[in-house]
Amino acid sequence: MKKTLLALAAVTAMGVASAQVTVSGSVAVAVQNTVAASAGKFDLSDADINFSVKEDLGGGMSVTAGTSISNEAMRGNGVTVNNTAMSLDGGFGSLAYKNVLSGKAKMSAGVSVEDDMSDLMGGYSTVNVFSYTLPAIAGVRVGVEYAGDDATALELKGTPNVFGTAQLGDVTVYAENGGADKVWDVRVGMAAGPATVGLRTTKEKFSEVAVTVPAGAMTFGVHYATKDNGDKATGVNATYAMSKQTSVQVGYVTGKGNGFDGNNYRVQLKKAF
Repeated sequence: MKKTLLALAAVTAMGVASAQVTVSGSVAVAVQNTVAASAGKFDLSDADINFSVKEDLGGGMSVTAGTSISNEAMRGNGVTVNNTAMSLDGGFGSLAYKNVLSGKAKMSAGVSVEDDMSDLMGGYSTVNVFSYTLPAIAGVRVGVEYAGDDATALELKGTPNVFGTAQLGDVTVYAENGGADKVWDVRVGMAAGPATVGLRTTKEKFSEVAVTVPAGAMTFGVHYATKDNGDKATGVNATYAMSKQTSVQVGYVTGKGNGFDGNNYRVQLKKAF
C-alpha cells in the first residue's frame, strides 16, 4: 500500500513538474534509397522527440530551453542527442546559446531524402553558437554571435559574426558579414501569391532558390543550389496532408558535389505529434 501511494505521489509530482514542458516530434516510415545504393529499402526516416519549456521570470524577462533526441536506428540501437538551445529574453534583447547541426544549404522547400541538398552542397557540421540580439526597432534586429566547432569549447574571442534581420511587409531579409572570414551571406524570403519564395547568395557564390506552393491538401516544393566550383543540386517535393499531423511525402534530389554524383528518393508516411 505504501509503495502504491509513493508511486502515485511520484507520478503526480512528475505531472506537476512537467506541466509547462511541451513535447512534440514525429515518426516516419519510408521506402528510400541513397546516391550510392540505388535499391529501395524500408527504413525509419524520422523518429524524433523534442522537449521545450518557457518560463516567465517577471519584469518582462523570460527563459526558454529546448532539446531533442533522435532514434532513427532500429530496435536495440542507441539514441542520438540532437539540437539543444537556451535563451534569456527581455527588454535588453536576447542572449542565446545553442548546440546545433548546421547544413550548408540554408533555404528549404521541404525536400526530405537521405542524401539531401546539404549533403550534396558540402555536408553538415555540429556547431556551438553564443549570440546577443538587440531589441527590434521598426522590424529590424541586429546581433553578434560567436560560433565554434562542436569538438572544442566555445571561446568568446576574435571577430564575431554580425547579423541582422528585417521584416518589410511580406519580405524578410537576413544578412551576416561572416565575422573574421568576411564571407557575407544574404537571404531573402517573400510571399508571391500563394507561393513562398526563398533566395540566397554568398561571397563564395553559393546560390539557392527555394519555392513552395500549396494547392489544397497538397504542397509542392522545388529547391535549387549551385556553387562556383561546379557543385549543384536540385530537389523536388510533394506532400499530401491526410490530416493536420499525418502526411504522405515524396522527395527526390539529384546533383553532383561533395563526393556525391547521382540521385536518390524517399516515399514516406509521417506522423507528427
